[in-house]
Amino acid sequence: MLPKPATSKRSALPDTLLKRSQTIVLQHFLQTNGVQTDINTLLRDAVLVTIHRKWLEHPPHTPTEIGIATFDRKQVNDGQPVFPGPHAEDLLKHVWFMHLRLRRGAHLPAGPGDPDAFHFGTSVFVSHEEALDMLHEIWHQPIDEKNPGLGFRPIICLSFGDNHSLSKTRKDFDFDPANISTTAAMLDAQVIATQARITSSQYPSIEYLLHQFRILPHDHGNSGNAAAYITMVAFLSALRKEVYESLQNPRAKPGQSGPSSSKPAQHVINWLMQRPTPAPPFGTTTYCYRCSNWAHVFVQCQEKDFVCSKCLRSDSTWRRANAATHKEGLCIFHF
Repeated sequence: MLPKPATSKRSALPDTLLKRSQTIVLQHFLQTNGVQTDINTLLRDAVLVTIHRKWLEHPPHTPTEIGIATFDRKQVNDGQPVFPGPHAEDLLKHVWFMHLRLRRGAHLPAGPGDPDAFHFGTSVFVSHEEALDMLHEIWHQPIDEKNPGLGFRPIICLSFGDNHSLSKTRKDFDFDPANISTTAAMLDAQVIATQARITSSQYPSIEYLLHQFRILPHDHGNSGNAAAYITMVAFLSALRKEVYESLQNPRAKPGQSGPSSSKPAQHVINWLMQRPTPAPPFGTTTYCYRCSNWAHVFVQCQEKDFVCSKCLRSDSTWRRANAATHKEGLCIFHF
C-alpha cells in the first residue's frame, strides 16, 4: 500500500490531535525532546495563536480589547528540536505579542485591568473590520506563498478558561476559531496546567498559575498582557520536566532549579517586557475615544466639556458615570 500523501494526512490532523491530551499536543508542537514522530512532522507548519478578549461588563457586551500572541515554531532552529532554555526563554523570545483596542468600545468599562498598560508591545486602536481582517490573515497563512495549492498552515488556538466560550454567546464580534477550517486544535492553558499537575484546581486563575512559576504578573487584566501570560503558563506547564527536572528536583517542581537554575523566572519575564515586540502594521497608536481625534490620546484631550447626553440621562448608574468619557456621536447606544 502506498503511503498517504502529506496533504491527506494534514487534513486528518484535527482528528489525530483530538485523541491526545492537550499537554501532549503542545509538547509535540514545541518539539524540545528530540523525538521525531508523524505528528511532529505534521505540526512542522503549524502556528500557535493565543487569543484573549474583553467586553463591556454590561449588555450588550461590546468588545473592547483583543490580546493576541503568535508563535511560529518553524522560525526557531528551522523547526528542528531545540532546548527551551531557562524557563523556556529560548522559545518565549520568539513569541509576537499584540494588543488591539476596538475603537468603538474603547471608552467602555470592561472590568479589572488597565487597557493602557500593555507591557509586551504597543497597543493599537482598530476598527472591527481591521481586527477581523487581522485575525483572518493569522488564520490563513499559506504554507508556501509560491505554491498556493499546498493550502494554509494549521493553527493551534490557545485560550484560557471560559474566555473562548464567552465569545460564542457575545455575538457583537463574529469570530469563532473552532469553526475555521485551518484550526487544527483548540487548547486551554487552564486544562494544560491541570494535566501537567501544576495545580489540582480545575479552574485556577492566571494570577494563581503564574505564582506557581514564581512569576509576579503586571496588569494581567489587560488582554494583551493576558495573552502573553497565558502563553507562558502553557509553555512552562507542558515543558515542566524539560525546564525544571534534575537529580535534586526529580518531581520537576517549578522554580530556580535544574535547567532553569541560572536565573529566576521573573528575570525572563522582565526581559521580555523590556524588549517589546513591534506593533502590527495597521491601526493607529494614537486615538482619543472622547473626541475621536487621531492626534492625541484620551488623557491629553482638552475637550473636557464633552459629555454624552444620552448616557447622562440613562437609568443605568454605570452609563451616567461613564458619560464624560465620550461625546454623543461615539455612544454605542441609540438612547
